[in-house]
Amino acid sequence: MCYNKMFQDVSRKSQAENRPLREREWMKSHTKWKYTLVTGLCITLVSEIYWNLFNNGLRVSMSVALLPILLLTLDLDLGTLWIGFTSGIMIFLFRGILAWMGQDSLTHAFLTALPGGLYYVFYSLLFYLAIRNRHTVKFSRLIISVLCCDFISNWMESLLRSGGFPSQSHSLELLAIAVVRTTLVGFTFVLIDRYHSLLARKEHEQRYQRLFLMTAELKNEIYFMKKNSEEIEQIMGNAYRLYESLSDRQIEPQILDCALAIARDVHEIKKDYLGIIMGLEREINNEYPETEMKFSDLLTILKEVTYSQIDAKHLSIFLDFQCQDDFMTQAHYSLMLILKNLVNNAVEAIEFERRKGRIKITGHKAQADYMLSVCDDGPGISEKNLPRVFQHGFSTKFDQTTGNIYRGVGLSGVKSVVEERFHGTISVTSQPNVKTEFQIRIPASSLEEEA
Repeated sequence: MCYNKMFQDVSRKSQAENRPLREREWMKSHTKWKYTLVTGLCITLVSEIYWNLFNNGLRVSMSVALLPILLLTLDLDLGTLWIGFTSGIMIFLFRGILAWMGQDSLTHAFLTALPGGLYYVFYSLLFYLAIRNRHTVKFSRLIISVLCCDFISNWMESLLRSGGFPSQSHSLELLAIAVVRTTLVGFTFVLIDRYHSLLARKEHEQRYQRLFLMTAELKNEIYFMKKNSEEIEQIMGNAYRLYESLSDRQIEPQILDCALAIARDVHEIKKDYLGIIMGLEREINNEYPETEMKFSDLLTILKEVTYSQIDAKHLSIFLDFQCQDDFMTQAHYSLMLILKNLVNNAVEAIEFERRKGRIKITGHKAQADYMLSVCDDGPGISEKNLPRVFQHGFSTKFDQTTGNIYRGVGLSGVKSVVEERFHGTISVTSQPNVKTEFQIRIPASSLEEEA
């Protein structure tokens, strides 16, 4: 009795474990059949758009051109034979019922519709034999296979309708029809291939933009980490000098040990900090080697990225980026950081107030300097806040949903990069509700690189 109960429990557990697998298999099979029926229905409906070019009832339809396209472009691995048989049966029933409803006798209606249905059965069988793997078939083999399938299937249908072999002239006509439809199929596949190439190229460009921006951010973080390491060095020096100063006095040993421990701990923190910086620099240099870039290309990347941001926020902002004097530079990461930060600030300012506006970036050379300008027609900066916009921690923006204040690290960082990396200057002018303009002057020697 106990054994029976144990076996029953094991059986129930096994059934419970296998049920999800059976359900997945059933869902997969159900999905394939659903797509097979939908594909057959599409072929059936398109087959009713036809031309009667011959007196024997042979129809010339574009569904024959649609069939190979669907067979080769559907993402699901649907069976070629099943789609052909399903399409043939549906066309046979559909045309037979239509002819019967048009006052034709039941027998004659379905006999007339039978060759048209068998056409798709012949076609799918030939296509299955000619192309066993759609993922590896070459274009030339595909075109020849489609041409042969079309012509042979048409020839067989004509044979069934007339009860005799088609004449030579009629066979040439069938061949001409097959050539026309195969040309349409080939042209369609070329368009599909070009479309996929464009998608791949766009995806590659977007990936490049993301990598470029990520590298710019990392390089900026490394820059500020190096600045912080200098401050850590000063703290360590101050701690050690404090220890030496206390050593000259009658101070308790515990206090001296504490001062020395502080200096030693700061030194260890500095070593770890420098190790992190070296690791980041090594990875960046390996993955994203430093290369030159045109200023105009940098603006193109920034424009596309900013429009993506604007679209995601459902804003109505027009970007006007003008490069009057182009140049090559190896400092493109730092330059992108400056402009991206200023443009993002402009977008956020417009977003918080009116949600529509205009942002303009211009760049031109004035004697030995490059003049860059970022201007927007947002709400502007009040006169009392204008002198403090570059101070670390200053911000007039806050998140209305969370109440968190934006700490304003961005503009202070921009100022630091402009002045310390490029030995330039940055200033801001603003007229509330009219415009805000950041003007940057950078020596040409800090930007230009000879090609």
